[in-house]
Amino acid sequence: MNDKFPLLSAISAILRIAGFLLLLPALYYFVYGGIIEPNLPGHGFGQEDLFQLLGGLLGCIIGLGVVAAGEIIGVLFSIEKNTRREH
Repeated sequence: MNDKFPLLSAISAILRIAGFLLLLPALYYFVYGGIIEPNLPGHGFGQEDLFQLLGGLLGCIIGLGVVAAGEIIGVLFSIEKNTRREH
């Protein structure tokens, strides 16, 4: 946690957690609902499966973007810490 910006550090942690929490169900819908389930016996690829596949893919992209936003804040903290001049 950064001492100079505690609120921004908390926002970074919240973004990372929220991104991973979004990524878990999105991966489930993408892999199971969109890929595995339509290939089961007696089940075809329908409109609902397409929505699960695309929704899961979109959720994965958004989840990874939210995690990346939280990581970017952490990287900027590291850059600030490494370039700060100690007197």
